[in-house]
Amino acid sequence: MKNKLLITPIIIVIIFICSFIMSSCKTAEEKMTASGEEMTITENESASGITTISVEEVYEIIENDEDFIILDVRTLEEYDEGHILGVVLIPVDELEGRLNKLTKDKPIIVYCKAGTRSNTAANILINNGFTHVYDMSGGITEWIEKGYPVIENVEAKAETESEEKSEVILVSVDDSYAYFGNDDYIFIDVRSSDEYESGHIEGAVNIPVSELEGRLDEIPKDKHIIVYCNGSGCNRSGNAAYVLIENGYTQVYDMTGEGIIEWEQKGYPTE
Repeated sequence: MKNKLLITPIIIVIIFICSFIMSSCKTAEEKMTASGEEMTITENESASGITTISVEEVYEIIENDEDFIILDVRTLEEYDEGHILGVVLIPVDELEGRLNKLTKDKPIIVYCKAGTRSNTAANILINNGFTHVYDMSGGITEWIEKGYPVIENVEAKAETESEEKSEVILVSVDDSYAYFGNDDYIFIDVRSSDEYESGHIEGAVNIPVSELEGRLDEIPKDKHIIVYCNGSGCNRSGNAAYVLIENGYTQVYDMTGEGIIEWEQKGYPTE
């Protein structure tokens, strides 16, 4: 009788322990499931970070002069054949190495010929922390079909196949300083005259990018040209560099990093 009375509490304790273990396992499983669902949602949100935008919407954005970066990710040859006015050219296979030429503070519209490369480029941007990325559906092909304007580089199209086009050379602020004082190198500040007067690299020539094509006679073709602006987020130096390349300049350097801002921070000579 005493043994039976002793066994009964033991059985109750065992049942309680088993119930507790089963409950804990179930809770852990539910947490894992919830975590998995949360991960799936996060991945879907990341994947849906790219927004498709029509050519009509892009045209309206340009007409309204809205503060967007429009990124052409085709080749230089395709760009020369016809591109949207004011775009930044970074071929998709160069994009990862030139992300410092873009800013995360502005929305970016990406386009290519028809949509494949622009989608790849948009994913590269999303994966590198750019949060407002738009992929222009239909690409430049649909843009042209709609009758929207394009800019052509007639001189580049007339080049013979035996002639090789030069490429813009990306150069850091430190490397740019290494060329400072060398008579074979010219620094060109492509910002506005007001920005230039507020502080610029010592000896730099000020030719705003909007005036560049009309003032090419001021820039000798037998020199190395380093162009700069305010750095990442300022696309003017990149645009200016390609204008120079398109007009026959062969030694063109685009100063990367934070441009004049980084130059000043490093204590390099300014005026």
